[in-house]
Amino acid sequence: MTTRHHRIVMTLLALLLGAAARSTAQDDARKLFESGKYQGVVERTAKDDSPGAQYLKGLAHLRLKQPDEAKESFRRLERADEAWKAVGESAVALVDGNRDGALDAARAAVERNAGLAEAQYQLGVVLEARGDRPAAADAFVKATQANPQMAYAHYYAAMNYYEAKRVDRMATYFENFLKLAPNAPERPAVESIMRTVRGR
Repeated sequence: MTTRHHRIVMTLLALLLGAAARSTAQDDARKLFESGKYQGVVERTAKDDSPGAQYLKGLAHLRLKQPDEAKESFRRLERADEAWKAVGESAVALVDGNRDGALDAARAAVERNAGLAEAQYQLGVVLEARGDRPAAADAFVKATQANPQMAYAHYYAAMNYYEAKRVDRMATYFENFLKLAPNAPERPAVESIMRTVRGR
């Protein structure tokens, strides 16, 4: 009985440590992404098949102007649950220029799991691509509520509020972005916008 109990405890511990290692690897990859080190993200997530890692890898490929590789990463989300699958379908459709299909899939992802930050984020990306700034800002805000550490959700919420002339809301999200991603390549531009706004 004691040996069996020991084996169960050791198995549970191994599972927990494995999950913690994956979580740490994803956090590391996210920090690399937030620092503009996109190739580092691709390398760090190479052996991580979790949906969060593959979505981030796809976004990194897009920053590297590698649409085919991005779609390959997004297609791996088909193996995950229904919400993640729809996120992947939306991302692939958007890369292919199918904005209607991208919007339908992003909305489906949010319907299936409104608490999935990446679903809200993907909806924001699609709405922004369609020029619907207020709705995009709203989706990015929901992404920040689902995951307050998601720096680029704050950034894109701010940018869309800026474009929608909602400077009051913009400042809050830009400040959050600068705290979460101090080494982001967008930092100088954000600080410039903030100086201009504060100078009024």
